Parts: sequence; structure tokens; C-alpha cells
Amino acid sequence: MESSDEQKEIIKDKNNLVIIARPGSGKTYTIVEKIQLILEDLYNYQGIIAISFTNKASEELRKRCIDKGLALNKSFFGTIDKFCFSEIIVPFCSHLSGRNQELKIKSLEENTRLRNLDKKNCKHVGKIIEEYLKQDTVFLEFLVETALYILKRVPDATKYLRARYREIFIDEYQDCGLNENKMFLYLVKQGITGMAVGDIHQAIYAFSGKKSVYLENLIKNPNFHYYKLSENFRCHPSIYQYALSLYGNSEEAAEDDKRVFRVKIDGNEKNIAQKIEENIPNIKRRYNLKSTSGFAILCRNNSTVDILNKSLTIPHKVYTKTKLDDDQSDVAHLFVQLIRGYFDENIYAFDITEQYFSERNKNNKYRSLLNATQKLFACPINKLAENITLFSHIAQIIYPDIGIEDMSEALSRLKDVLNDKHDYENYIPPKEDEISVMTIHKSKGLEFNVIFQMDMYDYIFPKESWQQGGSAESWKQDLNLHYVAITRAKVACYLMEGSQRYNRKGIQKSAKPSPFYDLPGLKKRRLDMKW
Repeated sequence: MESSDEQKEIIKDKNNLVIIARPGSGKTYTIVEKIQLILEDLYNYQGIIAISFTNKASEELRKRCIDKGLALNKSFFGTIDKFCFSEIIVPFCSHLSGRNQELKIKSLEENTRLRNLDKKNCKHVGKIIEEYLKQDTVFLEFLVETALYILKRVPDATKYLRARYREIFIDEYQDCGLNENKMFLYLVKQGITGMAVGDIHQAIYAFSGKKSVYLENLIKNPNFHYYKLSENFRCHPSIYQYALSLYGNSEEAAEDDKRVFRVKIDGNEKNIAQKIEENIPNIKRRYNLKSTSGFAILCRNNSTVDILNKSLTIPHKVYTKTKLDDDQSDVAHLFVQLIRGYFDENIYAFDITEQYFSERNKNNKYRSLLNATQKLFACPINKLAENITLFSHIAQIIYPDIGIEDMSEALSRLKDVLNDKHDYENYIPPKEDEISVMTIHKSKGLEFNVIFQMDMYDYIFPKESWQQGGSAESWKQDLNLHYVAITRAKVACYLMEGSQRYNRKGIQKSAKPSPFYDLPGLKKRRLDMKW
């Protein structure tokens, strides 16, 4: 792939950078190219920090670097929680206590005293961290805060990070919370060059305290050079233009070949499901698409997913959250990765092993992990739950400092998933003839040839009517969610709208179209039709 002019400028700039990267703009390619350039100039004991907010995104970035032949044994790839725990808390907590500590990660839910703690407004987090560190305990919800607590009190921790790492990359910066932002700015202040990448329009997690304001502040920060990655390498141009026009950002003339469609249907969600089924063969012929697995129906909420699951008669695959997805520990993320690898015929034990150990540098561990993963992948599906020790054995090879007791919660969730066919089927890739059904939040980071977006009604998109007293922030979050849905589509995007809809109580009522349809400049960039 030839770098664009935008990408070349970013790759060669050695200052602190903040990048606004639109979907499909070659963001990962740019990061990998920049990492390669940096690694060429480091001492053999130095590396870079690459932070992603999901293990899946981190694995993809690391794999792309490995495929390029980069040596990553001195670099860190993972989530910010994993970085804080493995690079700051574990190595330096003993500097505070004056003794060796075997730390345990606990959830606030497990502590009867702190179970109902208001994490957002608690003014005593420092005292809680100090008290429980003395008891060899750190809380999952306070890992970043605990790392900051240690950095401020242990000068050697900062010296180590400054000597070991030359640059820190954080992807999806619009999903940063207050303390993640503090950590990034602290490391940059210590002389580690920073690069933050994100898209303000993909900020959809304000309900969990993650806001685009921190990305917006970096853009204004004089210590950062600001760039945009705006060239579209993924979507059909008309889809990309429509998405940008949600915010009034597309100045290009409307495409003649429009690929965004507003589709009106007489009836409710069940009738929409029927019409989607009827029209998939026509869409395949029109765009020369062979497989249904490249199609997805994206919903605002799980109640619509449930209706579609019961209404669709064609092969389909529903993706929902499992107990294991709710566990944010490294071990739980590893278990999810192993289950996905088990069911995906394109993922081999070698692929899993290469993500954690290099054959050249970690020979014994490499072979142990490869053998253990091969044994797991060879286990019959009906025997997986009985052989759960295969999962814990693999976890102990990768995370030798985490004991069986420490991973008991993740193992319990794993066992529940493996004993429930509905749960473990969430990790099976769709078959060639299956259409995917999921929430828009679940689809973030994915891409499909064709998407059908459901729930395009007032009081759903948006949830609150801004004109009738709803908050501007709520409107913005819902517009961003609509943007995320549209930009999952590469070939065509269908915005589905019925004359009736079901409310949260399951009662059918008249449907009012989403006000988002009427935003300036959108009508000329789509085709309105009736099925």
C-alpha cells in the first residue's frame, strides 16, 4: 500500500501528535508504519507502548506489526489496564510497602464494604488504594488510579518507563476516561512522545464516563501537532459522504451512484425482517455479492435484536454479550480469544502463540503454549467444559504471576459460557449463508458489505428530543451511534423504517421517523424508497 500525503506527514513527524482518523482512513496502517520507523532508531533494550481499549484491537495491531517483521519483544501491546498492572503496579508496589507482594486483582463487587461505592464521585480513592495495597489487593475499577498513585510516590517507576519506552500510542482516544487521559499526559510530560488517535464522531460511551472532550482538548493543546486522516479507503464514497454530512462536514457534490437508502415499510419490526429476507437476493445480484455473511442488521437495543431473532426465517447469527465479555480481566480476555480461536477455522494454535511469545526469544514458553493450545483446539466441543483446566493451564503459561484462585471468577464465567450453547455460539464466526444480527455498540470496530440499520425512529434515534428539552449531549451521543452504524457498511447501507414499532413494554404503536433524516444536506445524498 502506498502512503497518502496525509499519512506521510504523520509518519515522519517526531513530535507529540493528535490524529483525527475517520473510519476506513488507513489508521492502523499509519500506526504500524510509524512504529516501524521508531523501532529502527531505538536501543535494543527500548520499545514502544501501544494502547488499545479492547484486547481484540490490540491483538490486531500487534499482528499487523508482526506480519511486517517487526521485533516487538521490548514493546508493550495491550489495554491501559494491563499496562498499568504489569508495567507499574506489580514491579513497583513493593517500593511503597518495603516487602515483596503477591497482588490479587479484585472487583469492587466482591467487597461488601465497597460494593455500592459511587466510583465517579468518590473523593477517597487514594485512601482506598493505600489501605488495600497494604492488604496485597488492587481493584479492577481503580487500576489506572493505582498506577498514578504509585508513579507520584515512587520516582524509580517513572525513571524505568522513561528509559524503557520512547513513544506511547493510544488508539480510540475518544473512549478515554478522566484517569486514562491523566496517565497519557503524565507520560508525555516525562518525555515519552505521545500519539493519540481517535474520531470524535465515534464517541458512544458517555454513559460509562468516557467522553470525547479529552480528545478535543488535545487538539487545542499547543504541545501536540494536529493532523487529520480523512481519505476514505473502506466505504463507497456515497456512504462516507453521507456519514460526514450528519455533522455538516461533507462539501463534495452528491454521488450519482448513491448507496445509502431510506427504506419505508408498512408494518413493524417483524415485517421489516420479512422484507429484508425478500430483498437480500436482489442486493446480492445488484452488487455482485456472493456471501450472506457479509450482511448485518444493526439495532439500537437488544429488544429489537430479540424480535428479529424470532422473526427471521433465513439462517442468521445473533451476537449478544456473555458473562465472560463483562469480565475485564486479562485472563477473561484470553479465554475469549481462545474460544474464538477454537471455533474459527482460520485461526491456528500458532497464531495464538505468536501473539504472546517469540520462538526466538522465549523458546520454552513458546513451545509450552503452542502444545497446550493445540491440545485445547483438538478437544471435542462437548468436552470443553470438562477440560476447563486446559484454559487455566494456558493462562498460567502466559501470566505466571496469576494463581488459580486469582482467576477463579473468570474460570467460573468461562464454565457458564461453555455449558450454555446460546452463549458460546456468540464466538462462532457466521457461516457463508448467515446474516449477522447485533447491537450497534457490539458492531464497533467491525465492517460488513451491507448493513441494515434498525430503530430509525424519534425517541430511539435520538432517545431524547432535543427540541423538546432533551440534552445536547444525548443528541450528540445518538448521532455518533448512527454514524458508527452507517460507517460499518462498505458497499451499501439501508436505513429501515416501519409505520409501526414496538416500545419497551412490547406494545405496538405508531412510529414517527427519526429527526436525523432531516438534517441539512442528507436528502440529496440518499435514495428514499418503499419496500
